Amino acid sequence: MPKNSYIWNLNDPNRPEITLEPTSPLCCMQWHHKIGELIASGSYNGSVCVFDLRQNQVKGNLRPSLTSVLENSHHDPVYDLSWATGSRAGNEFFSTSTDGRVLWWDMRNLEKPTDKMIL
Repeated sequence: MPKNSYIWNLNDPNRPEITLEPTSPLCCMQWHHKIGELIASGSYNGSVCVFDLRQNQVKGNLRPSLTSVLENSHHDPVYDLSWATGSRAGNEFFSTSTDGRVLWWDMRNLEKPTDKMIL
């Protein structure tokens, strides 16, 4: 299964503008609602990561700025996530998976989720 995901510019459809290089294939992504350079993503292996388009970019290839610790992440692929709009700092997002859990993350510390809800 290919790991890379791509960001395209509609004005140049022949090649991707940015190639995202996560540690595991991505199942979902969402742009930050206020900071257009941040993308939160959920991976096939259950981890979440944050891409910052302002850093870590080498020749159009971008590795995650932050990645969650696999032992404290989901046990199944992450199929959806959403940035928390009520957060003052804008650092928090939620992820959900078929493992039956919703995890609340603070991107300043992805070592373990801030909280979890079991469905």
